[in-house]
Amino acid sequence: MKKRRRCICKTIKILRQITGKPKPLERHEINTIRFELFTERNSDRTAFLVLRGKDVYERYKRRITDEDIPALCRHVKTSPRLIVKLDLSYNNITDAGFFKLIKRLLIKGRSSVVNLNIMNNQLTETSVFNLAKYATLFRLKCLRLNGNDFGVRGGEYFADFLKNNVSVECCDVGETNITLTSLAHIITALRKDYDGNETVKVIDLSRIVPLFNRYSYETKWLAYHIEYLLEGNSTLTELHLQKNQVIGHDMEYFVRGLRRNNTLIYLDLGYNKIGDYGAELLGQYLKENPQLSSLIIAGNGINDTGAIALTSGLPYSKIRALDVANNRLTDGGIINLLHTIKKTFYLRFLNLWGNKIGHPSCEIIERMLFSGALSQHTIDVKVYEVDGVLHAAYYPNPSDRNKHLYYNELEFGYALPIFHIKRNVLPEKKTVTVDGKQRDRLDRANRNTF
Repeated sequence: MKKRRRCICKTIKILRQITGKPKPLERHEINTIRFELFTERNSDRTAFLVLRGKDVYERYKRRITDEDIPALCRHVKTSPRLIVKLDLSYNNITDAGFFKLIKRLLIKGRSSVVNLNIMNNQLTETSVFNLAKYATLFRLKCLRLNGNDFGVRGGEYFADFLKNNVSVECCDVGETNITLTSLAHIITALRKDYDGNETVKVIDLSRIVPLFNRYSYETKWLAYHIEYLLEGNSTLTELHLQKNQVIGHDMEYFVRGLRRNNTLIYLDLGYNKIGDYGAELLGQYLKENPQLSSLIIAGNGINDTGAIALTSGLPYSKIRALDVANNRLTDGGIINLLHTIKKTFYLRFLNLWGNKIGHPSCEIIERMLFSGALSQHTIDVKVYEVDGVLHAAYYPNPSDRNKHLYYNELEFGYALPIFHIKRNVLPEKKTVTVDGKQRDRLDRANRNTF
């Protein structure tokens, strides 16, 4: 008679690990079990390992440090799924930890990671130097270094990285304390006529700081460098230039560079100082029907005059997304903007919150929502009525996920608890004798108290 094969796995031991007996792991320990809890699984057998600092801290009262890098690298290599995205933003990783990450995980195809987010850590120019040193060995497609202090030489090292790397398509070096001198090196590394990088499609150069903190830099030189970049680059499709103190007259350089560029489709000039004159120059540029489809000019001090000048070019453009939030618009400027939505290329994304939106504007918004010219999930205001007067309330725009993801806001405002798996123990059913003696009790009982 054939013997039955017995399972060699220790079932009882595994069940005890799942149910918490023996005691669960220490709260401060980050290992493979904890990494699995932060892994987002995709249907194509890939995964995202999202270890955002705030999310980790809410659960374990600590952030990822250099000591966790060996365990992290080991988990990424041995994971049954291909981990293609690694998010380590807002942690306490220093140059030593980043060097370990480069040597063990990121170079020579030692892992499947193609998207790395390590913004707002404690990296310095030493880490950027290591990036430039191993630039030819990387296979990353997206690299975000925002919020780290590059120092004076860090921008030059990053320019060397761009010259030698042929894989990175999206890079974010905003708010890294790069100076105008460093910016000149980076822009030269992106120009085709200098045998520069031809693979970068998205770049963020927000908040350029002066060489010395006590002096304010001349924004016209920044605008001149950007013009130099636009006219000599044929691969860039998205450009972010927030918080650079750009004024209206600097837009003359910008627009001159835009006219010589045929690839840019997304321009972010949010929270500068371009004013009405800058908006007028953009309106004149949009009359030429360029390739630009997304324009972000929020927080630029634009009045109704600038909005009207901008709308003179919108009907001839291909703009599908427009952000004019947090400006100085009133009903006159907003109504002119709304009247330009019905054009050949319909406006599908509109941000207006932060302006003075009155009853006349709300009437037009409500009518356009009803007719289908606008959709509630693509506009950031919601109309409501009080005593016969229409008002606008802030409505988070579901299609605008940039800021939500950029600052790593939690989905529910707080970290959801990770529940331990427990076995369901069903209570024993009470046996009740239904006879004449129980009749009085049955009349007064219900399903919960019987």
